[in-house]
Amino acid sequence: MRSIKTRYYLLGFVVFLIFKNILTSNSEWVERLYTQGFYAFYLRMITACTNLLPFSIGDVLYFLVGIFLLWRIRLIWKVNRERKKRIHHYLRFLLKGCLFFYVAFTLLWGLNNYRIPLSTQLDLQQGYTNEELTSLTREIIHQTNALQLLLTQDSLREVVISVDKKQILKDAELGIHRLSESTQWYTYGNQKAKGSLYSLPLTYMGFSGYVNPFTLEAQVNTKIPTSTFVVTASHEIAHQIGYAKESEANFIGFLAAKQQTDLHYQYSANIFALRYCLKALESEESELNFKAILEEIHPGVQVNLMENTVFWQSYKSITDSIFKFIYSNFLKINNQKEGIRSYNKFIDLLIHYNKKEPVFTGSFSFIRCFL
Repeated sequence: MRSIKTRYYLLGFVVFLIFKNILTSNSEWVERLYTQGFYAFYLRMITACTNLLPFSIGDVLYFLVGIFLLWRIRLIWKVNRERKKRIHHYLRFLLKGCLFFYVAFTLLWGLNNYRIPLSTQLDLQQGYTNEELTSLTREIIHQTNALQLLLTQDSLREVVISVDKKQILKDAELGIHRLSESTQWYTYGNQKAKGSLYSLPLTYMGFSGYVNPFTLEAQVNTKIPTSTFVVTASHEIAHQIGYAKESEANFIGFLAAKQQTDLHYQYSANIFALRYCLKALESEESELNFKAILEEIHPGVQVNLMENTVFWQSYKSITDSIFKFIYSNFLKINNQKEGIRSYNKFIDLLIHYNKKEPVFTGSFSFIRCFL
């Protein structure tokens, strides 16, 4: 009887895969029926519940699931005295658990990976030249230098954001809301980010945050540097509202931070974008040209650029590499072919959007008037 039950699980999973492949064969179907339909409804319902509590319900749920798994493993061990039967039951339990997780993940959040790409929705070109990347990087450098000088009055000093992280989480909601009103790209429904109860484990795993695919709560690692916290919080809310792809969540998170009136937050957004551009340039430019570009950056800005790297290096371990390898391949399975290394896709969006709606040159004169 038990073997028959396992077969039903497998049969149901095959039926689900067929349904998924049919739906995801057309991104317009996913956009209309899932993202704007079922997902939007589920997000409104679940957010109304999770917003009632200041802590993460999803994190508590994971803890309870962990307790249940330990209890079930111990139960299987006690009931089955033969080693062969134990292994058989463990494997069947593992199989059912993996199938349930994948189906629930896909239905409740994962199908957003197959929606119409943001570049298509915004009618943006794809692909960029080295000249376009260099030009954008220099624009960002000039504006970031101006902001840094305005905030510190000294090109040698790094910018320090003294705002409490709980306040930053609230401000991130405001930025996402403001972006939704100015662009009409998505509907903001009081989504918010929360500090994760598992921030320390997340740090050793190498993650700044995540969205719980079951409760749809945006979780932020409270250990990360404050200078990257606001963009990360906006990034996770972008995931929450349906932008599953890392590059698109980066883009929305960056723009939301740029929407803030606090210049410290705008500066953080610039640092975020500049770090991605420099990473791409380093692999494409000659060492001499790259060095010349680096010399244009104020020493204080360079300190802020290094904060994130220094922080993650201090926690780097074998677990970081293992979890990132697993997560990167999980993204590839879910229609994100670039995995976690999606910086070029984010830059692609940024370059072509900046041409249509200047993000850096358009506001540079505004900043300069304060100097």
